[in-house]
Amino acid sequence: MRKYAWPVVSLVVAAGIQGNLPAGMSLMGAKPDLVLVVLIAYSLAADPIAGAGLGFVAGLVHGAAVGLGMGSFIVTRTITGFLAGFATTRVFSDNPVVPVLSAAWLTAVCEGLFLLANPRVPLAHAGRVVLGECIYNAGLTLLLYWLLRALETRRKIKLADARI
Repeated sequence: MRKYAWPVVSLVVAAGIQGNLPAGMSLMGAKPDLVLVVLIAYSLAADPIAGAGLGFVAGLVHGAAVGLGMGSFIVTRTITGFLAGFATTRVFSDNPVVPVLSAAWLTAVCEGLFLLANPRVPLAHAGRVVLGECIYNAGLTLLLYWLLRALETRRKIKLADARI
């Protein structure tokens, strides 16, 4: 249970930061989706079931923060967490391209599913915004994924030192 506390706290913090991002941070009309970035970064290092569970929590947090489309957020984030956990990034953990590409395609899938469930904007505008969000999320996921890997390595070193 303690293992899942930090991801959930990170999701809540990401939702708080995301709600206060300035308008000048937009790229092609899109701001980064920090809740989705945290979900993808944690789920890339987890199994599909843990990713789906974290995706469910991310959908609850994001839907509560936005205040509309709660069901759409829950379903799309759960699927995204499952797919991220299903991706075999552990095999390629030293390759920095894998988290970047994974974040880009997972963002595109998540936002595409969300647009199918909640069509609120014209398709051409939505495509441009999703592309901008994919670029933003890919870069931010790389940074967060490397930070999480460094923290996990540090934790393992402490455990090994404690056994000696």
